[in-house]
Amino acid sequence: MEKKKNKVFRLTKNSEFQEVFQQGKSLAAPGLVLYLLRNNSGLSRTGYIASKKIGNAVTRNRAKRLLKEAFRLYDDDLLPGFDLIFIARLPFVKYDYFQAAAEMKHILQRGGLFKVKKSW
Repeated sequence: MEKKKNKVFRLTKNSEFQEVFQQGKSLAAPGLVLYLLRNNSGLSRTGYIASKKIGNAVTRNRAKRLLKEAFRLYDDDLLPGFDLIFIARLPFVKYDYFQAAAEMKHILQRGGLFKVKKSW
């Protein structure tokens, strides 16, 4: 059985989101925006946003589920100690699973968040 993400690893408070927005770095892709900020703990925390601009509640919830699943694919390969906020843009709503995963990988690579794999 795979490990389940604990709520401790989520950004939940407005103040936590505001800190990342104000002090962090942002990266944009056509369907996705990533805000990242190094934190002082050894754990990475994530937050997911889908604004009302992209659709009704059903559409927003689907976008957030897709963001979470795409991130889960690469979670184990990332450097620890970052606060990450993913924001779904309007084109993200039309993405299927594979497009979402590809865009997530692209934006995480641009942020330099992947661990360097050693080939011995």
